[in-house]
Amino acid sequence: MKFIEDKLQHKQLVLLDGATGTELEKRGVPMNSKAWSAEAILSHPHIVQAVHEDYINAGVDIITVNSFSTARHMLLPAGLMGQFRHLNREAVKLAVQAREKAATGPVAIAGSIAPTTFCGDPTKCYPPLDEALSWYAEQAELLAASGVDLLLIEMIEDIEQGSLAVQAACTTGLPVWLGFSCRRNDTGDIMLWGREQTLTEGVEAIAGIGGSAAFIMHTEVADSAEAFSLLKTCWQGTLGVYAHSGRFVMPNWEFNGIISPEEYAVAAGRWIKMGAQIIGGCCGIGPAHIRELKKQYCPARSFS
Repeated sequence: MKFIEDKLQHKQLVLLDGATGTELEKRGVPMNSKAWSAEAILSHPHIVQAVHEDYINAGVDIITVNSFSTARHMLLPAGLMGQFRHLNREAVKLAVQAREKAATGPVAIAGSIAPTTFCGDPTKCYPPLDEALSWYAEQAELLAASGVDLLLIEMIEDIEQGSLAVQAACTTGLPVWLGFSCRRNDTGDIMLWGREQTLTEGVEAIAGIGGSAAFIMHTEVADSAEAFSLLKTCWQGTLGVYAHSGRFVMPNWEFNGIISPEEYAVAAGRWIKMGAQIIGGCCGIGPAHIRELKKQYCPARSFS
C-alpha cells in the first residue's frame, strides 16, 4: 500500500478498477440467482482472472477481489455456505495471479466485503447481530490472510449491517475504505440505498468506527455529485467516487443505456474538481471506461 499512500499524500489521483460482476456477465458468465457472481470463481475462474488482468492493463492502481457476494449471508440462500472459505481464498488467488501476470508496476489488491444481500427476505439470511459480526470478521480475516492489501466495505446501505462490517474489517489492521450506496427517496432526498436513513445520518453514525477513505459508490452517475457533496460535509478523510450505470434485475444487470466511457470521464472530472482523490467504476462500468479515466486524468507512472 505504500505507493497508494504516497500518491494520496502527494494529492495524486488513485485509479480503482471498474465492475467485476457485471463485467463477468457481459462476457457470458451466468450469474447465480441468489449469490450473483460468487459461483463464477468455481465455474469460470479463467474469466475472473482475465477481468482483473484487463483492469491492470487499463492502468489501475487497485483491483478488487470478486468477493462482493462470497459473504456467508450471500452464500446461505444459494446453498453454498460449505464453500465459504474456498471461495474467498480462490477469489484472492485469482487476483494475485492476475497481478503477477499483467502488472508491470505496483498494483494493490482490495478485498470486497458487502453488508447487503440479494435475499428476498433478509431476515432469513442475516443471523442475529452478534453472530453477524462474527461472520463479517471471519470473512475479513480470511481475505487478509489470503493476501489482500486493503478491505473495501462495499454497498453500505444501512447503519446496522454497515456498522458491523466496518467494525469487523477494522480488527484486521489493514486499511479499510467505506463505500456508501445512495438513491433518492420519493421526495428526492439522497438516502442510503435501503432508504431508511439519509446519507448524512449513515456516514455520521459509521465514521467513528474506523476507515481511512470513504466513497460514493453503486450510485447513479446523475446522483453522485450531489451525494459526494453531502459526503464531504461529514467525512474528514480521503474521498472517492465509483458510480454505476444501468439497472439490476436479479440476477442480471441490464446494460441498456450504459454511459459511454467519454461521458463517464466528464462526470468523473466533476467529482475530481470537487475533491475526489480515488476514482473507479461500479456495475456497468468496464475496462473501456477505466482506460478513458486513465487517459484523461492520470499521467504516466514511473516506478522505482
